[in-house]
Amino acid sequence: MPSSLVILPVHNNASKVQLARISHVYQSHPDLNAWKTFAQDFGFEIAAESDQAIYFRGYGRDPYACVASQSTTGEKEFGGAAFVARTEEDFMKATSLENASIVDLSTAPGGGKMVTIPTPGGSKIHVVFGQEERPLPTKVVSKTEVHKGELNTSLAKLRKVKFLLLIPWLVGEFQRFKPGPAMIHKLGHYGFISKSWDEDVAFYTENFNFVPSDVLHASGKAEVDILTFLHLDLGKEFSDHHSLFLARAPPDLPATMMHHTSYEVDDFDTQLLGHEYLLNKGYQLVWGVGRHILGSQIFDYWKDTSGFTIEHYADGDIVNEDTKVVRQEDQGPNTLSVWGPKLPEVF
Repeated sequence: MPSSLVILPVHNNASKVQLARISHVYQSHPDLNAWKTFAQDFGFEIAAESDQAIYFRGYGRDPYACVASQSTTGEKEFGGAAFVARTEEDFMKATSLENASIVDLSTAPGGGKMVTIPTPGGSKIHVVFGQEERPLPTKVVSKTEVHKGELNTSLAKLRKVKFLLLIPWLVGEFQRFKPGPAMIHKLGHYGFISKSWDEDVAFYTENFNFVPSDVLHASGKAEVDILTFLHLDLGKEFSDHHSLFLARAPPDLPATMMHHTSYEVDDFDTQLLGHEYLLNKGYQLVWGVGRHILGSQIFDYWKDTSGFTIEHYADGDIVNEDTKVVRQEDQGPNTLSVWGPKLPEVF
C-alpha cells in the first residue's frame, strides 16, 4: 500500500533550487486561431506573435503567462510550467539537474534564459532567469469597470463623499460596470492527477523549494496521502497558498494527466462579469462560481476550445514559513468548496 507521510516533514534548505514565483505555461492547441480568440475573451492580452507561438500576458510583471502553439499531432498538449529562479546561482543549480536542457529565449518577449527538466510523471518544469520584467502595475487593468470604489458593508460605508468640480455639494461615489473579459493579472497555479504521485512529490520537494500547504489522505486510510497543495517557501516572505498541486491518480487512469491551469483576476465583481461574458460567448462552463475551502479562492472553471480546463480565481490565501501544514482526511466534495454549484462528476 502506498504511503506518503514523508512529505509532511519536508523543509526547504539552501541546497535546493530556490524559485521566486510561477511565471508561465506552455500549451499546444489543435486549432490555435480558435484558442487565440478564446484567450482574449478569457482576459489575456497578446504580448507577441510569431510563426511558432503566440505569447499571452496578464497585466502583472511577467512578460507572458501562457505560450500557445499549433499542435503538430492534432491533439492538445501541455508542455509544463516555468518558474523564475531567485538568483543566477539557483538557475545554474537547475542546469545541473538530471536530464536538464537549455532552451533559447532570445526571440521571446523579455529575453532571458531557460532550463527544462523532465519530471517523473512525464511532464516538464522550466526554470527561467534574466527576463526583462514588465513594470509593476500601479492599478488594475480592466475592461469591465466604468468606476469602481470601495465596498459598502453593513457597518462601514467606505465609498465616501467628495467634492464635485469644486462646487460645494457633496456626492457619493457609485459602482458602475460594463460587460467584458475578466482581465488576467498573472498565472497562479496548475496541477496534475499523477500516476507517479510519490515520485512526483519527491521530485518537486527534494529539488526545489516546494513545500506542502495542505495535504489530504484517503478516507479511512490515514497512511495513504492522495493530494497535496505545494507553495514556494520564501522564508518570511509570503507566497500564494499553492502554485502546484498533485493528486494521486485512481488505478483506472491510464497515465498522468494535467488537471487545470489557473489565472488570478482582481476581485469578485471582475470574476462574475467575466463569467457572464464567457457564458454569453457560448463557452463551456465546468464549475463555478464558488469558494474553495483549501486555499480559499473564489473559483470559476471553464473548458477552453481545445478541451483544457482553465480557471479564473480571486481572493486566494497566502502563506509563509510560519504557516502550519494541515493534513486531514479527504471528504469528497465537502473538502473542495464551502459554497457554489454542486461538484460535477467530470471534476
